[in-house]
Order: sequence, then structure tokens, then C-alpha cells
Amino acid sequence: MKIVIVGAGRIAWHLGKRLKSKGLPVAQVISRTTSHAKSLAEVLHAEWSDAPSEIIPDAEWVILAVKDDAIEEVATAFSPFVQDALVTHTSGGTAGAVLGRHFNRFGVFYPLQSFSLEHTPVWSKIPFCVDAAHQEDVLQLKRIAKTIGNLVYQVTDEQRALLHVAAVFANNFANRCFAIAEKILDEKDLPFELLHPLMEETLAKALQDSPERMQTGPAMRGDTDTLKRHLALLDHHPEWQEIYKILSKDINPEMGITNLS
Repeated sequence: MKIVIVGAGRIAWHLGKRLKSKGLPVAQVISRTTSHAKSLAEVLHAEWSDAPSEIIPDAEWVILAVKDDAIEEVATAFSPFVQDALVTHTSGGTAGAVLGRHFNRFGVFYPLQSFSLEHTPVWSKIPFCVDAAHQEDVLQLKRIAKTIGNLVYQVTDEQRALLHVAAVFANNFANRCFAIAEKILDEKDLPFELLHPLMEETLAKALQDSPERMQTGPAMRGDTDTLKRHLALLDHHPEWQEIYKILSKDINPEMGITNLS
């Protein structure tokens, strides 16, 4: 099939290379940044362009691998030039229905992973969340996802929106807590690697059983004396203090707000 990738960021790079390696070569890369379009197209041995009007006329699948807040704008720009192609975006937080205002065939092809240019994804472990307006397109997206990955789920717009919120907690917020911990240690010239075994053990337990049942720590025990000592140590970082309070109260609401003031 004739595949066109719109965008040349991290998802576009990884997804384009994976499609090519599995016998689904990308025919064209389009990005408003000319140098980015050229670079990715060269790697994929594909055509390139920086203009929506130059999309190949026989495109069969158009992947909008762009930022969430650009999807509507990009869809509007391409709608006059896309005829019968299936158009999907790769966003977890944007409804597929957004594309329905512009295209007859539309859907979502969302790999649930945080991508970086420095790391090669382990595709067999990445869940693909797919959906489309027409059942035949759903089946096609499932086949493609199964070809380049292993875990495939049909997920509605509503389900995917909540999944994206959960992913932010599990990934972005968790990573922010790691970053805060690293900074706390750095202030006392302690290496972050001291926490590596603990972090690994925490994740291993969370994957083995319910994280709710695996919860430990002073908040879980209701150890307010320890909590207060910790808060005192964070006096010079009121923003971290507030995060500590909020999370502790969420872990054990029965402690009461006044106990941590």
C-alpha cells in the first residue's frame, strides 16, 4: 500500500523505520520543515515534500504523526488534497472524530509508548490502540499493527482519552518524581544510582500485582512524625513540599489535612 507520513518527529522516525523493516515501505514523507522531511525520507528511501498539495495522488494510508495541538490544523490543510485514503493520527489524547470533519475514512493508530531518538523501541512490547470509522479500516489497522508489533487493541475515543490520562500518571508524573528525587540527592552530593535498585523493585512489584496493594511508605503507615520531618527538609522547595503533601494525602486520606500542615 502507498503510505504517507506527515511529520518528521520521533514517532514518525521510529514508525517509518519499523514499517519499512516489515515490508510496508513509506512512499512519501511530508513535513513543513524541509530539512526534517528530507532527512527522514532519505532514511526511508521515500519521496519528500513540505507542502500538503504535493501529497502523492494515489496515497492509501496517511499517518498524521504530529503534535496533538497541530492535528486539526494539519487535517484542514490536507483535506482538499486527500481523496480516498485512510487518514489516521497517532495521538492518545485527541479524538479520532476530529478527523471526521475532514476525511471520509479516518481513525487512530496510537502506539502507547514514550519515544526518544536515542532508544530503539521494543516493538513486541508496545500496545497499539487502533480504531476507525469503518470496520474494514479497523481490520486493516489491526493487521498492520500485528505485523509491526504484537499487542493490538481496539480502543474507542473515550477509552483512549482515559488511557492517555493514566499514561501521564504512570510515565510523565512518575518520571518527574524520579527527577525530583535526583535533585534532592544532588543537593547533598549523593549519586542517583543509590535509588536504582529501589526503583527497579518498585516497578517489578507494580507489574506483578496491583500497585494499590503494593503501596508502602510513611503515608501508608500513617507515620505523621516522619512525614513532618520530610516536609521540614523540603522547606526550601515549597513546590516539592506541596507535591509531597498531595501524594501523601492521596495514599492515606484518613490522616487528615491538618496533620500535615
